Amino acid sequence: AGRKNLVINGSFTVDQRHSDGSVNATQGQYGADRWKSITSNSSKFSMNREGADGTAEGNFTTYMRLTTTSAHTLGSSQFFMLWQTIEAKDIFDRTGFGEKGAKDLSLSFWVRSSVPGPFSGSLENYDQNRAFVWEVDIKNKDTWEHKTVHIPPCTDGNWDISASNKGAYFMFSLGTTLGSAANVGWVAAQRLGSSTDVRRIGIQGCTVDITGCQLEIGRVATEFNHTSFTEELSLCERYYQNSFIEGNSPGTSTAMGDAVITTSWGDGNAPGPNPFRTPMRGVPAVVLRARGSTTTGQINHNGTNRSASAQQVGSKGIAYIETGSGATAGAFNAFTFELDAEI
Repeated sequence: AGRKNLVINGSFTVDQRHSDGSVNATQGQYGADRWKSITSNSSKFSMNREGADGTAEGNFTTYMRLTTTSAHTLGSSQFFMLWQTIEAKDIFDRTGFGEKGAKDLSLSFWVRSSVPGPFSGSLENYDQNRAFVWEVDIKNKDTWEHKTVHIPPCTDGNWDISASNKGAYFMFSLGTTLGSAANVGWVAAQRLGSSTDVRRIGIQGCTVDITGCQLEIGRVATEFNHTSFTEELSLCERYYQNSFIEGNSPGTSTAMGDAVITTSWGDGNAPGPNPFRTPMRGVPAVVLRARGSTTTGQINHNGTNRSASAQQVGSKGIAYIETGSGATAGAFNAFTFELDAEI
């Protein structure tokens, strides 16, 4: 009983940053929550969370589409990945990796591609000196297929067990030259995918759709652990949250309803949006925008947009928002926020 998936947002239901908008893949750019692009060369593929076209068998209504937008011939030490960093306490406490009693894992997911053939990825420790490279075969073009992979225990290597730090990296590959043979056990090196898969990053317009990604303890993959949207959102908010209405994207939306409103104290400074809806993994980076504006580093104070900054930020709240000299006591403050504690 309980949550069995080590991956968060494995069915891509939560997309706080973009709300189904297409995202140009640059290094560290997030698409749907908890999933980001790790890439040696920018602007070669896009990420787009899409809906209403999932697998009938698995009851999925959202998926991630990766599209090669600029075909690229791989050079030395290059890589094009969809990536999730797993927190140390989640991967170590439940698997015991790095110790003699480590447990088997099973990976399962649904995949569809415009180009059939081998498709791969990897699970690595934080130090990237232990990796298990997996590969599956996509048999048919443009057809949803369910894939499973057995990942044996890793009983050595350095698996960071610090509570809220990076513990492991899980990834899907569109192509890499940091690859090796697949499904042959753990290797003591950085490896991001297989050396025998189809390098889809080199095929213009190639699409890869993924949903129902589950990484669980055990030798046999089980049915995907569907959770409520509210539960999955809360898990994502440990790493990132914002004030925007679902469907509105930070940086582009100017809807008045995206903002929160507080009243200034006697010194003119503003209370923060406290407490945070979900306590965060660590102290987040804070982005403020005035209500109705896309300009960062401001709030609307008493009807005027002015520079402001979050002060004494913690994992559960912000002590105050500094509004500068001349701020008015008892005035209203209207602003949107983003909080980022990703790993």
